[in-house]
Amino acid sequence: MPTRLTGNLSVPTDNQIAQSGLAKIFGLVAILTVLSKLAGLARDIVVLQYFGTSYVNDAYNYAYLLTGNILVLFGGLGGPFHSATVAILTPRRNEAGTGRLVAQITVATIAVLAVVAVVAWWAAPYLVSLIAPSPGHTSIYRHQLWTETVSQLRFMLPIVAITGVVGISYGILNVYGKFFWPSLSPAIASLAIIVAVLGFAGVDGGTCLAVGTLVGAVGQMAAQLPGIVKSDLKWGLSWAPQPGLKEYFTMLWPAVISTSVGQLTVYVDCFFTSQLHEGSWTAIVNANRLIQLPLGVLLTAMLVPILPRFTEQVTAGRIDDLKAEFLRALRFLWFLALPLTALLCACPSEMIQLLFQRGHFDHHSTQLVTEALIFMVPSIFFYVARDLITRVFYAHQDSTTPYHVAMLAIVVKAILDWSLVGPLGVGGISLATTLITIFNLSLLAFFLKKKIGNLGFTKLTRPLAVMLTASTACGATAYLLQHYLAAHMPSTSFIYLASSLAISCLSGLLAYGVICLVLKLEEPLALIKRSPLSRFMP
Repeated sequence: MPTRLTGNLSVPTDNQIAQSGLAKIFGLVAILTVLSKLAGLARDIVVLQYFGTSYVNDAYNYAYLLTGNILVLFGGLGGPFHSATVAILTPRRNEAGTGRLVAQITVATIAVLAVVAVVAWWAAPYLVSLIAPSPGHTSIYRHQLWTETVSQLRFMLPIVAITGVVGISYGILNVYGKFFWPSLSPAIASLAIIVAVLGFAGVDGGTCLAVGTLVGAVGQMAAQLPGIVKSDLKWGLSWAPQPGLKEYFTMLWPAVISTSVGQLTVYVDCFFTSQLHEGSWTAIVNANRLIQLPLGVLLTAMLVPILPRFTEQVTAGRIDDLKAEFLRALRFLWFLALPLTALLCACPSEMIQLLFQRGHFDHHSTQLVTEALIFMVPSIFFYVARDLITRVFYAHQDSTTPYHVAMLAIVVKAILDWSLVGPLGVGGISLATTLITIFNLSLLAFFLKKKIGNLGFTKLTRPLAVMLTASTACGATAYLLQHYLAAHMPSTSFIYLASSLAISCLSGLLAYGVICLVLKLEEPLALIKRSPLSRFMP
């Protein structure tokens, strides 16, 4: 967009000002999310060191799937409670009755989720045997796994009720421009687990994992309260339904069901993985967390500031601006995600060995997680696009379309798992995950085109070709250099492995950046202009 001219001064347009603000928020949220993700990585390192790929860790990850994972997916940034709150509060943030609306939303959400938690506590043995039937294992092993999983699950079930409070809090803080604690507070959950494992792993085994997870969720919820208190809301309780309450639940329930259905694909993975050898589910979970380490930073940093902006553009009827904003965001996400994808493909086993191989996490565990990781890495490219498109539907207060797509995806995922788990083992589960991500993205893009018209994907042909070329060079450089250094390395110690990986990955990233700059891609030039390097540019 051109600038407005006033006398001899060039004044930025409203759109440029908005873009600048969006970039600043992206940077802030990205930094905070990196810190949170690093805390999560430290948690995984500690847990794997003490429990490896054992049945105790499998049990924890099965129980976490029904509790902690619900907090991440449903209550996290970009989850249904956060998205519904942002969509409903954004046009009402300056209204007098917004505080009463938020109070009604919160009380109703807690009441419903508390009932769900109580029912799940009673049904825990049935739920565990359903998601992890463990066919092919001995009855002794199966009883041992189920007993440990039920015990940990019941400790963690209060997290279900906490989920709604955290998600609504994130939404409120997002609407009122407060991004610090929503982005950083997941680190509290990770730190609580680390303390629990370091202090009590030798005393009560897997129970410390469950208790640490519950304490961390409570801390994550409590961290939002100061920002909520300081917001502009005028709190109050009212029995009369407030304007926006019906719209909130109208949008929330399809989004919850859609996310639940999406979660059911993970339960399908559990079902098929449970027939594999001990530690397979732990391998799948930790491979996914390695994927989510860079992916979570990018998506959280982008989706937190952009969902309110999408919502404002839809409310104002500026669909062309929405499309342009969407394409800019997608290009930027792909620009950052593709070199990370290339590096994960180039040196997967070396990264896993460096991060996790110590204590009870041995060479066999490294091979198992590598097998799961390598087939999952390509999903990064499609995942970022799928999540961004989903937010366009949410901005239109349409959570029904993603729900229908997710419903169909369950059937497709079950077929893919059944077809691939036999010949490929844990790699088959990961490959099915990549394929189902492509399937979801394709259908969502098709339905979004029908809703708002041509999305303009053809405009991305050249920049995407540049990014793919540069990322291929990035991966090849890292792969060749890593294997050369490994062949000439005088030692296989942690320091030597860390040094060789650092040299290889940085060289790969340098190759990526140089190619993008030489081919005049917009994204690196924009980053340089916003960095201290801009003072050296002509």
